[in-house]
Amino acid sequence: MAAAVWFAWLATACAVTLFAVELPWPARAGICLVVAAAGVAGVCEFVLLSGPRAVRAIEWTEEGEFSICLGPTLVRQPATLAKGSFRLGVRFWVVRFATPAGRRSVLIEEVRRESRVFRHLSRRLHGHLRRGSGRSTRPTVTIQPKV
Repeated sequence: MAAAVWFAWLATACAVTLFAVELPWPARAGICLVVAAAGVAGVCEFVLLSGPRAVRAIEWTEEGEFSICLGPTLVRQPATLAKGSFRLGVRFWVVRFATPAGRRSVLIEEVRRESRVFRHLSRRLHGHLRRGSGRSTRPTVTIQPKV
């Protein structure tokens, strides 16, 4: 579903560029081609998980160590959560990893038959992201407003 939404957005962006921008025809076509090429490459790697840079599997330990498997050959890389990871609604995570091969991002969607694994990963990611600020619990309020 995420890929369909992404492709619909790309089609809308190209339609607006081609028909609602006041530029010469070759410039509009060139902009549309660049946007479409970058968008298709992004959706293939980030959502459809194809290509040598795509994150195909995520493994983690109870100690909070991550490793990811990249590409069709599942090359294992040690990874750490990078800044910019976030939960997108109830069923999605956008996760960014820092690896020796560079930064990698992936969209993770909850699938019914794997919901237990998704919840376990969500707890791990949520706890990891909270600890990223240097604290594992919510801060206490120590300064009260004057009334």
